Amino acid sequence: MPPPPQPPPPDPVPTCARPSHVLRPHHVFLLYALAHGFYGLDEDDNTMPKRFSYGFQRLLIREVAEVTSPRPYRAILTEIEQAASPFRETEAVDNFIHKLNRLSRRSFFGYFCHRCFVTFTKLSIGGIQRLHSGFLAYLRGEGPAQDDRLVLDGQIRRDVITNDYQLFKTKHDKTEYAGAETYALFMRGLTTGDSNVANDGLRRFFEQKFHDGSESGMRQHAMLNLARMYYLRRELAACRKTLEEAITASRTAGDNKTLQHCSSLLHRLPPLERGRRPIINEVQPDMHPLEILADVRKLINVQHQQPLTASYERITQAIGLYDHFIDVQSGQYVESEQLAQHVVQSVVWDTFGCSKLARVEEDIITAFSEVGGDDNNRLTVTLNRAYHNARQGKYEESIASLLEPDVWRGLNIADYNLWASEIWNIFALRACRHRKQRQLKEYLMPRRPHTPHAPREYQWAKEPIGSIIRDPLYEAMLMRMCEQSHASVDQLLTALWYAEYHGRYNLYRTAIILLADVGLEFGMSKWCKRVLDEVMPQIMSENDLEQKAFAQFTLARCTIAAGDSSQAALEAAVPLLDAAGKTYASIDMFAAQCDVLFLLSVILHNVDMHERRDEVAQEHATALKMREHVHTVVVEPWIEDVWAIVTEVGAAIASR
Repeated sequence: MPPPPQPPPPDPVPTCARPSHVLRPHHVFLLYALAHGFYGLDEDDNTMPKRFSYGFQRLLIREVAEVTSPRPYRAILTEIEQAASPFRETEAVDNFIHKLNRLSRRSFFGYFCHRCFVTFTKLSIGGIQRLHSGFLAYLRGEGPAQDDRLVLDGQIRRDVITNDYQLFKTKHDKTEYAGAETYALFMRGLTTGDSNVANDGLRRFFEQKFHDGSESGMRQHAMLNLARMYYLRRELAACRKTLEEAITASRTAGDNKTLQHCSSLLHRLPPLERGRRPIINEVQPDMHPLEILADVRKLINVQHQQPLTASYERITQAIGLYDHFIDVQSGQYVESEQLAQHVVQSVVWDTFGCSKLARVEEDIITAFSEVGGDDNNRLTVTLNRAYHNARQGKYEESIASLLEPDVWRGLNIADYNLWASEIWNIFALRACRHRKQRQLKEYLMPRRPHTPHAPREYQWAKEPIGSIIRDPLYEAMLMRMCEQSHASVDQLLTALWYAEYHGRYNLYRTAIILLADVGLEFGMSKWCKRVLDEVMPQIMSENDLEQKAFAQFTLARCTIAAGDSSQAALEAAVPLLDAAGKTYASIDMFAAQCDVLFLLSVILHNVDMHERRDEVAQEHATALKMREHVHTVVVEPWIEDVWAIVTEVGAAIASR
């Protein structure tokens, strides 16, 4: 039995002793504020109000901790410009720094002052002059000179020959330890989609010296970050190969947590064997809750033959595991991870056919997520809501909501592709409903973003969608268009069975409408009317306008056929056809509107409502002209303007 893997050697240099501290110009201003404006809250000589002292200390804590970029001098405290007067000479900076040595080292502010004192003590004369000139430039709101930028804005060069910034150099001042600048370069390449910059930044980051051991023990982390980049870019083959190397490195280093992350990410990839179902993760001690939540994407795929109840069970497990991760394992709290389950619930509810519940979950994300950031949760909710509004006929409003700067301002290149793809999908949906086949094929298809796409979504195509429910429905609609609906009964029954079993009730309602339409050709008018009457409350409650108009049109035809075209049956069909015509008009489906208005005008003629018949005939003529007009339009100016904005946003993100 081989010996257990050895852990990486301990770091002989404590974190607090790392020589990464550089005395910068804004530190001098913070020291001045500590020396002249800081009082204890309980001291008798404190002349400041306690509420002001609380706010002042919060300001100092935030600036001293340096969790954000240093703020300009006038942005911190404009009213104390006299802070520049004591430092007009270099000797004044020297005397002032030495006075701070009397502060206690055990407090947070005292530790900061003592660290600045030690750093200042090691400075050379040239370093002090650079600090002085940089401080004066900081007070004027200017940046440091180009030759001082490395010293004042970055780390000190550890080269003994060229380092003239320090007069006294300790052992660790001669050693270059790891910094985060190269990892920031990797993140910039990941954001802009530049794989060369990302790969180079990641390589340089993990080639740094993390400790004094011969092996860094960080190779598995480098491979995991590289695999994540490939996954976001949908380069699945490269991602799988990199993950296999990362798993081997994690096992060699004995890093169980990284091994768990690599295995979970590998399970997200589609299996190599055709027809094999993906792996569902089992709850493990080191597993992140989002990996359990990611299994919902596998379960809602109808090809894997799982009902939606399994997805709800997985969401419940993810919520419980996240609570355990935060409360028991003391994991790091990230707001986007807490809100992720609401996004998944909104998608599942929408798939289930309950869009109102999906909108409730989306409202939670909109209310509590960051505006204008890079949160994928908020982006997903925004895209889903925009497409839902577009299906309701609000095409311009949906596009306008996606063009808001708060939506695309913080996107990376991967999320930008999703954003641009959703705008393209809205344009394609509008062109499909307008019957603008030339616009779809000649203008939109060449500009489609590089995202997964099923041609059958918006046009008659041979490539299947890959769904055991939607593909049979597509075949049934194609046969209906060819007036061969009687040959599509098997496909409809198959789609109905799978839709009911998997809980896709939105598709189930569509299949019921198509089945009733087919039943009319077999003379089963009364049965068709009864079936539609049973499902109509669900259709009216869901309020999918296209589905509702199609159901009303079919129910009107079933009513006429079931009543043997009697006077009462014709009069009962008039309100249904009138509502269907208005609904089709609201979503700009002019061809379907013409069919409804034509049948309505014929019925009104038979019931001797001639004035209303003439009005409907005029509406039919107007809709027919509109259909012919939009059919010939290939390029619209406002679509060109929108797509120009989309292109400019992509260029801006790629040039960050």
